[in-house]
Amino acid sequence: MNPPPEKPKTPLGLPRALFWDSAPEKLDLDKHATQIIGRVVERGGLEGWQKVRFHYGDEKIRQVVTRLRTLEPRTVNFLCVMLNLKKEDFRCCTSPPFPQTPWIY
Repeated sequence: MNPPPEKPKTPLGLPRALFWDSAPEKLDLDKHATQIIGRVVERGGLEGWQKVRFHYGDEKIRQVVTRLRTLEPRTVNFLCVMLNLKKEDFRCCTSPPFPQTPWIY
């Protein structure tokens, strides 16, 4: 009897569902730090947060999350408390998401 096929590994042992649109086994922890951190802070839960925080450290996470274009308000509040930030530090809170474009009729 053959053993079941082994599932590809994900970065830091995070849930595969976080990386539904990419091949998690091909994600590099350094090269794809923005994608990994962004997914975990939005959807990764407390266990994922702890893994990412342990691996990257608070300073790297601060650099990444303050540059993200979109974050949910509850995520911004959580990050403000956990990383000692203010809402004004976040790009998603201080700049418009997309410039207004005129409609051409």
